[in-house]
Amino acid sequence: MSTVKLKESLHKLIDRIDDEDLLNAYLKIIEKGLSSSIDPIAGYTTKGEPITKSILVKRVRSASARVKSETFTGQEDLEKESENW
Repeated sequence: MSTVKLKESLHKLIDRIDDEDLLNAYLKIIEKGLSSSIDPIAGYTTKGEPITKSILVKRVRSASARVKSETFTGQEDLEKESENW
């Protein structure tokens, strides 16, 4: 079935649904599908939360900028700081 036919079928089915909870469920599914195809999950935090590609790229660029500007904690400073933990 072509994309156009699929969209037409979905529109017809959705127009027949009167259950607001069901419509909200379908909306969430579609939104999640769109967001994951536009900005895919690239990894997960230590807490299991997803990290999207755009967030990961932003973090890498930020870290790279800190390194270039030398605004980071060096190994020696980190070791001194960790003695107070």
